[in-house]
Amino acid sequence: MKYGSKHEAKKWAYEAFRGKLVSTIPTPFDEDLEIHEKDLRNLVRYVKDVKSDAIFITGNVGEFNSLTVDERKRVAEIVVDEVGGEIPVIVQTAHHVAKDCIELTRHAEETGADLVSIISPYLQASTDEAVAEWWHYVCDHFDIGVVFYDSPLSHLVTAKTLGQLAREIPNIVGVKDGRPDQMWCWEAEREANYEIWVSNPLEDHWPWEMKIMQNPVLCCCWHLYLLQTPSYQPIRDYTRLIMDGNWEEGIAKYNEVEAGRQLLNDFFWENYRRGVYVVGYWKYWLKLMGLISNERVRTPLVNITEDQKRWLEKRVAELPWLL
Repeated sequence: MKYGSKHEAKKWAYEAFRGKLVSTIPTPFDEDLEIHEKDLRNLVRYVKDVKSDAIFITGNVGEFNSLTVDERKRVAEIVVDEVGGEIPVIVQTAHHVAKDCIELTRHAEETGADLVSIISPYLQASTDEAVAEWWHYVCDHFDIGVVFYDSPLSHLVTAKTLGQLAREIPNIVGVKDGRPDQMWCWEAEREANYEIWVSNPLEDHWPWEMKIMQNPVLCCCWHLYLLQTPSYQPIRDYTRLIMDGNWEEGIAKYNEVEAGRQLLNDFFWENYRRGVYVVGYWKYWLKLMGLISNERVRTPLVNITEDQKRWLEKRVAELPWLL
């Protein structure tokens, strides 16, 4: 951790993440669906090469729900080692069993992660009161700063409840909104007395989040490594322009990658609305870029079909800056 205790976490995270871009990465597997350490390290290096400000691991994109506790620990160890302290690492340590959540969080802290992210219990906690009790309980057991992932996998809390928890629990440092709803983000930021950052995770909305939020953070997205290269970083460029007050120039740069943004939306939203999370598409895109060697996902996620692969190959080939 880059701070001393839970009582220093809010201040550090607020200052360290303003205007920052956080990549969330999948967990690469080999043909036997075991963790592919070489590919994972290669992907981490690429995330650094495209100038991501932080990396988020073992989230929904990272297939946390199909990883054992030991596998989740191993992914954290590999990523923290490969990052080498160059950028902050956020490890998602959510688990419906409080003891396992605490164990995973303490391991992330001991391994050298800078923050963790936790989803409220995704079984049985169906009220704000139950969620609040969970958060007080687990956060009492560790010092590391926590990003509150308000996910539709669990009970979505009100902005008022979120603000109260952020004021009462010293190591809640940020929020990843899973709706996503910019007005909820703005209200939650205000309810928390502007002491934490609150993020709408969609890159599509990022310019407007920078415009309306007091402490904007893009946590977390896949656009940063799918639509950028080490030599062409339009998201980084337009972020800098807009944060510096150059709105029109920033939006012009934002529009440069609209074709890639539209491609991501074309396969994400249609599938998401029918309950399919498209990690297989993202992995195959990464395979096309030569960053990982295998696109397979673990059940209950669905592997990309041969027809879908051909469709994606054709669409990615139409993005000139990736050629």
